[in-house]
Formats: sequence, C-alpha cells, structure tokens
Amino acid sequence: MAPRTPVVLGLVLLAAVGVAAFHFWSVRPQAVRAPEPVADAAVASALPPDPLRSGAPDPVPRPAAGEPPDAGGSGHASGQIVVDVSGKVRRPGVRRLPAGSRVADALDAAGGVRAGTDMTGLNRARLLMDGEQVVVGLPPGPQVSGAAGGGPAG
Repeated sequence: MAPRTPVVLGLVLLAAVGVAAFHFWSVRPQAVRAPEPVADAAVASALPPDPLRSGAPDPVPRPAAGEPPDAGGSGHASGQIVVDVSGKVRRPGVRRLPAGSRVADALDAAGGVRAGTDMTGLNRARLLMDGEQVVVGLPPGPQVSGAAGGGPAG
C-alpha cells in the first residue's frame, strides 16, 4: 500500500463525517413562536385595494370598517353566508350572500358565467350553504364518500 493511500482515505472519511454532521445539524427541530395577533384595522389596511370597486355600489354587502366580519363565527348569525365562486365566471372569488341564496344568486354576484360555458351539470336552483364552493364549467372532482370501504375504486 502506498504511503499516500491512508492519508487520502483519512481525508475522505473526515469530509464524509463533516457532511453528515452538517446534514444532521441543519435538519434538527427548531422552536417556532406563534405569530403575534394583528388588530383588525391593521389587517384591513394591509390588504390590497379591491379591483372590483370602481365607485359603483358593491352587489355583495360587506362589513363596515371596525365592524367584525362575522359576529357569531358563522355566516348564519348575521343572516349571511360566504361562498367561493370559481371556474369560468367573470369575477371569481369569495362572496357574501344573504342566507337562503341559491347558486344562481352566487353566479350573479360573481358577474355571471363566461360565454360558451357548459352548465349542464350545475343546478342553479340549489340552496347554498355557508362555506360552500361553487365551481363553474370545470369537470367535477372525485366524489368524497362518507362510508369507509364503500365500493370498488376506479
């Protein structure tokens, strides 16, 4: 064995130990602090301006500044529900509607459906629930089954 071989082998092993120590040190668990609570006024001022507001009255009623967005924790406490309208509508986004609204009301609040959109699978007369998402013109996602081991997958 050449006299350089043990020296080179020792340097390679030392480099491997250094890389392993760096790896284990960098992926160690670290303590994370909870974020500081932010006042409602600070949150409202930090939000970007609503591009839909151009001086015209908002078709979807929104809480005034300083008023809590939802006093009871759900949309039903104030007689309103919150729905997410997405897909092929003119102005997708989260909308506040009166309780008892239907899918057609949510589509109107989102500016209507884009031209040429297939709406055959959409029941526009269905009552909406708080926190629901209305997807327009996109293929339906996989259905979620409440029962375990229901049927064959596929």
